Amino acid sequence: MNSALWPVCRLWVRIRRGRVPPPRVADPVWYFAYGSNMNERLFRRRRHMDPIETRIGRLTNHRLCFTIGGGMRPGRSAPANIADDPGGTVLGVLYLLTLRKFVRLDASEGRNYAYLWTGIEDAAGNIVPAVTFKVPAAAPEGRPSLAYLNLLREAARQRGLPEDYVAFLDGVETRE
Repeated sequence: MNSALWPVCRLWVRIRRGRVPPPRVADPVWYFAYGSNMNERLFRRRRHMDPIETRIGRLTNHRLCFTIGGGMRPGRSAPANIADDPGGTVLGVLYLLTLRKFVRLDASEGRNYAYLWTGIEDAAGNIVPAVTFKVPAAAPEGRPSLAYLNLLREAARQRGLPEDYVAFLDGVETRE
């Protein structure tokens, strides 16, 4: 992406989603997906994302939760979110995206999400500087829909996440 276009993209995301992207972002940028964006089919076909590279990632000192403060229908849906949890771990997928694709992805995320710029450990033990999304304010926990949770379960198996993490997802109660 032409660096002169970045200020326009920042403004577009701010108006569309209420987030203010940082003044500068690397191109390409690493994005950590822990929810439905882990799902290959959804990410590539529905979101029209073509990552340059894909890796398994681990976010430490957080836990996966489902909050009614996130998603496209706050208060009704309970999509994946992350919460601070010393000693906790969230597994997911690291995608290396062009800045143009990241802007597109950013504009599609729910309004209640904020950026979390952090280090994510890849399967080889490298710390990768990446961005992910989380609901910043304390939000009541809820239960995801069965269809939504099945996207995460499918993705965890598809990506080869550890069996104990797959078992954790299999044990999450749904609202249906």
